[in-house]
Amino acid sequence: MMPSMFSGVAGLNTHQRRMDVIANDVANVNTPGYKQSDVTFSEQLISTLRAPAPASPGMQIGTGVQIGSITRDFNDGVLFETGQSSNVGIAGDGFFVVADPETGTKYFSRAGDFVEDVNTATGETYLITPSGERLQGIMDPNPDATGLTSADLVDIVLPANTTSYTIGLDGKIYASVSGGTPTVVGMIPLAQFENNTGLESIGHNQYAGTSASMERAMVNPGNAGSGNLYQGYLENSNTNLAKEFTEMIITERGFQANSRSITTSDEMLQELLTLKR
Repeated sequence: MMPSMFSGVAGLNTHQRRMDVIANDVANVNTPGYKQSDVTFSEQLISTLRAPAPASPGMQIGTGVQIGSITRDFNDGVLFETGQSSNVGIAGDGFFVVADPETGTKYFSRAGDFVEDVNTATGETYLITPSGERLQGIMDPNPDATGLTSADLVDIVLPANTTSYTIGLDGKIYASVSGGTPTVVGMIPLAQFENNTGLESIGHNQYAGTSASMERAMVNPGNAGSGNLYQGYLENSNTNLAKEFTEMIITERGFQANSRSITTSDEMLQELLTLKR
């Protein structure tokens, strides 16, 4: 009966982990750019009592269950309008590139909830994340992202005395200085990866590249599979509440069933203890 108890405990732990993931998805249902996670299970170590052989199926006993994988679902979320000039939503594949202003370390994000940060000394304006990282791009009147990588990008800086700016579907930034005619000052390109699930989540709606993610050479937004940019919009979380609540019920039932197997094993042990009386 003891192995059955350990299998039940493994089931409890695994279902609790799945519930943790589901709860996190539900908690982030309104987080811009959030991507929900999917959990799969796999068997734990198998105990072989008799190896399979010709004319004999063998005897093998499982020792419980474990988490097989926890993977992000990078399908698009729904775009919703905010009306804020500094907000940008991505429709399609790609990630914004942002950088820590102190270390220069580059990160990637689907959340376009940028805010304006004015340098009081120069009058220039940066677009930054709520946690302070600066949006990266190309500062050139004839920008072209073809063949570049995230390492080639620099801070997006709006000129001093910029009275208004617009961001096109192709990522080009048009700035009007002192009320003048808008001109192209730069571009917001999008980073793409061979394997999005290889990105490492570091919090704050951001990811770090890894050897498993394999960053591609950039193309201009809207070309060769790169997404389009929509100013004044944000991409909402892609959490599917109907799916999450259904999985929550299934997970709860799995937890209850494993609890029952432990209780039943305990009752059988109790019966053995009463045999001597």
